[in-house]
Amino acid sequence: MKKRVNRKPYISIKQKLLGSYFIILIIPILLVGVYLTLSIRNNLISNKLEEIESNNERIRSDYVAALSSITRVSDWIYQDEDLATLVTTQYDNPFDVYQAYSQYQMFEDYLRYYDEIEYIRFFVDNPTLTSTTGIYHASEAIQEQQWYRDGRDRNGRIAWEVITDHITQSTHLNLVRSVYSNYEFIGVVAIAVSREAIDNILDDSASSVFITLDNQTPLFSFPQHQNIYDAYAEYRPVLETVRTEEGNYNTVDSDSFNTDFTLNIRDVTIPKTLNSTMQVIGVVPTDSILEDVNRDLRVAYIIIISVLSISILMLVVFIKTFNSRIIKLKDAMSKVANGEFSIERSIKGNDELSDVYTHLVHTSSSIEGLMAINYEHAVKEKNWQLQLKDTQFKMLASQINPHFLYNTLEMIRMKALKNQDREVAEIITLLSRLMRKSLETKEKETSLDEELQFTEMYLHIQKLRFGDHIDYSINNHTSGRYLIIPLIIQPLVENSFIHGIEPMIGKGNIDITLTEDLDTLKIVIKDNGLGISQKKLLEIKQVLASEEESAHLGIRNVQQRIKVFYGEAYGLEIMSEEGKGTEITITVPKVTYDRESDETCIL
Repeated sequence: MKKRVNRKPYISIKQKLLGSYFIILIIPILLVGVYLTLSIRNNLISNKLEEIESNNERIRSDYVAALSSITRVSDWIYQDEDLATLVTTQYDNPFDVYQAYSQYQMFEDYLRYYDEIEYIRFFVDNPTLTSTTGIYHASEAIQEQQWYRDGRDRNGRIAWEVITDHITQSTHLNLVRSVYSNYEFIGVVAIAVSREAIDNILDDSASSVFITLDNQTPLFSFPQHQNIYDAYAEYRPVLETVRTEEGNYNTVDSDSFNTDFTLNIRDVTIPKTLNSTMQVIGVVPTDSILEDVNRDLRVAYIIIISVLSISILMLVVFIKTFNSRIIKLKDAMSKVANGEFSIERSIKGNDELSDVYTHLVHTSSSIEGLMAINYEHAVKEKNWQLQLKDTQFKMLASQINPHFLYNTLEMIRMKALKNQDREVAEIITLLSRLMRKSLETKEKETSLDEELQFTEMYLHIQKLRFGDHIDYSINNHTSGRYLIIPLIIQPLVENSFIHGIEPMIGKGNIDITLTEDLDTLKIVIKDNGLGISQKKLLEIKQVLASEEESAHLGIRNVQQRIKVFYGEAYGLEIMSEEGKGTEITITVPKVTYDRESDETCIL
């Protein structure tokens, strides 16, 4: 009897992913969602209440600022000696009154610069004055009004009262204050608060707002009501309950009093005001707060359900696509395991699975390409070295038997001295040194000083040869001890002589200038010779930029050696104008050396 083998059930990656998604994501989200819903509901209610409280505090602050500006204006009126003189003077005729009024413009300035002020009424008991903008005679009818009598009895203290204007018949909140000069009563000023300015403060309110005077008179409201008293009467029982139960005017939660409203009451304290109390009352139906909260929660539920639905749909699509690619990978691996390597070169998609195929192909191609590049670079470098040696052999053909040349030149020099021809002897000496230096030149670097000495020997020979026909100068503005590759200055100077100076009529001049910057050396070779035509100059520049052989062997050789040794960033730059001369700039890196340690350092 065969023994029964218990195998674990086969569960595909697709089934594992779906199961993991529901266990790890869906269930915790539902549990956390229930908890967060309750927490968010409470937070939303708190935020709504804080928003109402913050809104009322903003309104109270802006309202206090507006009324404080009016208070300052009343102080200026109280202290205005010119105004006191104007209203206490007894005038003989209306023309004198007109002149006095025309010289006093302060009331007009207050109205122009303070939007909070609707109008200013200054009532004085001076029968010689005529009524004008801001200043009026206090008639018996005015003096009998209660606000006027109260304002006079307060002896300069500020109060706020609702007054119906005797001119416009409109009702406004007014600052009322008696004005004295030298302890003598001169009149009562009433400054009306602009209803438009206060409405602008209330327009951005997030809830219904009332501003009251002395805990009973509604002054302003938002939204605006045609009959503010009827609108305010709806909330009076609630306010009376608050005052009876609590005795204060701070934030009150309506649930404590079984009302349908949430109230926020802010006392308004105006500087220098002692006899008037004002309040900002924010009124919000509690049901509307809960309605807003529930609406927000409904939107949140819709978003959560939508997100979960979309995520499930995207997961199903992803798992289906991913599972098919896994199966392809499995089949390919099975073929490789069985020795069959004819598999697809890529898999659809843009992730790690597709990279497994793509990287393998790219790796083999990259290795092949790198080997080809390295081989090409080695061949080029070898060719450049061969060209360098070939050029040096052509330039230094006398290297076949240097001792024979030195001995022969020395014999000629001695003959010249014997014949007392010192100029010829000097030329032979310089030529001997020049040839010796050329024959000793190596492929590696030499010091900048030695290269300049070698170039100067060549220039001196040409000077002895041509006499006053030529002149030269070497200006070395560098301060360090630098190394450069040999034979890059003298060949260019020789070109200047052969092609620029020697064929010309007149005196030739060659200037060699060396400068340095942060990390490069610049060697400028400038002559005043025949110059180069633009066509010829373009041809030379093309030769310098290409790698092909050319008749311009010397200048191309210098260019190639600099680029091989230092890199493509360095080399020659030629500027020339036909009939005016040529300028060649050599740019190489700064390479320092230490004579004692024989070490070099590229800056």
